[in-house]
Amino acid sequence: MTMTWMCLLGPSPGGARAIALHGHRPVVLVTPGVAVPREVAEHAERVVFCPITDHDAVRAAVGRLIAEFGPPRLVLSFTEYAQEVCARIATGLGLPSVSPAAAARARDKAAMRRLLADTPYAWRYAAGSADEVAAAVRGEPDGVCWIVKPADGAGSIGVSALRSYAELARWQAGVAAAAGAEGTAAAGGGSSRYIVEHRADGPEFSVEAVSAAGRHTVLAITAKQTTGSPGFVETGHMVPAPLAESDAERLREAVRCVLDRLEIGSGASHTELRLDPVHGPVVIETHTRVGGDCIPELVELATGQDQYERTVAALLGTAPALTAAPAAPGAAISFVLPPACGTLTAVAVTPADDVLRWSFDRVPGERLSDLDSSEDRVGYAIALGRTAVEAMESAAKATAGVYLQVAAP
Repeated sequence: MTMTWMCLLGPSPGGARAIALHGHRPVVLVTPGVAVPREVAEHAERVVFCPITDHDAVRAAVGRLIAEFGPPRLVLSFTEYAQEVCARIATGLGLPSVSPAAAARARDKAAMRRLLADTPYAWRYAAGSADEVAAAVRGEPDGVCWIVKPADGAGSIGVSALRSYAELARWQAGVAAAAGAEGTAAAGGGSSRYIVEHRADGPEFSVEAVSAAGRHTVLAITAKQTTGSPGFVETGHMVPAPLAESDAERLREAVRCVLDRLEIGSGASHTELRLDPVHGPVVIETHTRVGGDCIPELVELATGQDQYERTVAALLGTAPALTAAPAAPGAAISFVLPPACGTLTAVAVTPADDVLRWSFDRVPGERLSDLDSSEDRVGYAIALGRTAVEAMESAAKATAGVYLQVAAP
């Protein structure tokens, strides 16, 4: 049997839909135990359960599919932890893709910093083991604020502000305890790599782009809201970011520089930055995928451009399959946050006309944790508005009105 198909690593509804829009059949590889959304199952020619971060397993699965269906038109992924495997498989088959080296550089925040060292976007940092980054922090006066995170992390996981030597000592103790629990070499800070950077001030943004043959098209700039120090967990986003055009162009130029330096010339990208009032744009990290937190949905609602579909078109070298008008001038998402640790026993939502849709990741009977990362959020509301600010006001008002009853542990 021969058919026109594409291999999608990870059960991405937007990715499966984009493949179908271009007239191809998606064959979706999914890590065992991961749920397959209904929207993916509806589009998929087949779902194959396979550990998508295991190169050899993916290569074997794709080989079997090629024997049955013929060669795929593309191999692609919108999943963070499958980016390097996807790039290796695609380039090994001679298919359009970001290079494996570029995918690896995007995952390694220290590598990105090294490549930006001689640009206007250089920033003070140190990288290495927990002990090595701690030594860098102690090399400067007590009270200098640093941000530490895993060098290959995502989703606000493991991000901490170190505002004093005392906070540094507590962080080191936590790393050592976690390493000991995992059976690793706790005495040396474990085998994990970290990056520690001077804290940047100013508002936070992300730039959503698609690249083709080294040319970068920015679809939108997203304004981000976070909990701030110490964890910087994202609590909301709005599109388009309410920015002066001069500042928007500074962010776009910074992203073009990052993508060029990392040699990310094909596919989707999501780059996070701060606009520091003194230094200007400070690049936090970049990814060879679309943003999370429903950011592509916000972009499509506010601009009419589907980043998933534009990515498939760019890799194919064809025109976009969709031409749609924006649903509203502004779109925003606001997250429902856990009020306390314990078991969720009840949820009550007040209807709001301005809310486009609600979604909840926790239901009564499930446990709520402290807000340490994006995985701890309870749900969200997406709203539209005449401006992005108006949309955010509506979404935030709606989530603030959610009642969560929590039983103490």
